[in-house]
Amino acid sequence: MSPSRPSELKPPLGIFLVVVGGGPLRSGPPLAWPRLYDRIPVPSAHAPPTYHAAGTTDWSDLGDGPIGLIAERVLAYDVADYIRFRAVCSPWRQSSTEPRTHSGLDRRFHPWRWTMLREELVSPTDRSFLNTSTGQCVQVDIPELRDHELLALTPEGLLVLARKPPCTTTTLCMLNPLTRQLIQLPPLSSLVPSELHDDLLPDLDGLSLESHYKAWGSGIANDDDSTVVLCFHHFNMLGLAKPGNDHWTLLDYDDDCIKATPIMFEGRFYCINNSGIMVLEKTDQQSGPPRLELAAKLNNMPFCRMLDSYHLVNICGQLVLVHRQMRRSKDYAWSYNTYRVDLDAGTVLLMVKSLGSALFLGMCCSLSVSPQQGVVVASFSVGMVGRVVLPSCGGSC
Repeated sequence: MSPSRPSELKPPLGIFLVVVGGGPLRSGPPLAWPRLYDRIPVPSAHAPPTYHAAGTTDWSDLGDGPIGLIAERVLAYDVADYIRFRAVCSPWRQSSTEPRTHSGLDRRFHPWRWTMLREELVSPTDRSFLNTSTGQCVQVDIPELRDHELLALTPEGLLVLARKPPCTTTTLCMLNPLTRQLIQLPPLSSLVPSELHDDLLPDLDGLSLESHYKAWGSGIANDDDSTVVLCFHHFNMLGLAKPGNDHWTLLDYDDDCIKATPIMFEGRFYCINNSGIMVLEKTDQQSGPPRLELAAKLNNMPFCRMLDSYHLVNICGQLVLVHRQMRRSKDYAWSYNTYRVDLDAGTVLLMVKSLGSALFLGMCCSLSVSPQQGVVVASFSVGMVGRVVLPSCGGSC
């Protein structure tokens, strides 16, 4: 039976739509989203036998060498295609690496091209994932959502999950939704100060755990590919831990009341305060605890704390800063300026050439989508998607 096809595919998590580049900013038409749906096969140790019609080529008999080489190249491009490849037949599966025999931190198996959409499906554990490069959508069953809440998505495509209350320690984990690899993390209660432990209990007002502890900006540090960075930007709090640790290393930081979205970019944590764009430097125990250091200055950029906001976004491998301002005109329209963050020079440079990417900007996270592959089949320079309910923000933003 083919998977159900929802009548409308809602955009990814975000509220404002911007096309990166210079020039005047104007409203654009609504988005059209692809209706190509598929279902990723669930990894299994057993598969049905393969039958071949008379006179057809038996591609399962390629030999371990060619199959292994093809599997490596498929995996290097996209883990979803790799899962489909292994599901074709038993010889192909036996000649390729089983993802779950490796650590969940192994970057080869991370679905970094995929982001989870906010649309609600028939099954409470089914979710849709969008390939931001090709526009393809797949439906994935995530049984963990029955007793876990989603706190964030990471740049690697992993889900940060917390066990639902009541739970005395609130277990945390990171899940690869495509390979089913699970990374167990220290409990949330070992990171959160004791005065905030009441937030880990069932909320009488019906608020979810995720509404208190949004963890956008989390991810895996590239220093050793074994350290998880957990960001609670609402509390200006970072936690660092390795799988198997029983507690988090806490780092408090100050955002100076600047509205800005933090980001994990190329395995490093970035945020913004009065000093500029800050980066997390993870040091060894002899050099002291992890600390934030200045990565790039903002060159005295004017900023209104009441209205403006900063958004750090990864666009085609470049770290980009979007400055959202309220234009002081009779219609009080929003304006957007985009800057390339030059980490080598330690500064930001105004972008005057479009990168051809559409951005979804929210106060918790931001997302870059390529329109060339039909992900956004419309022509526009800047538009406001409108007020949408963001599960990650606990309401309308």
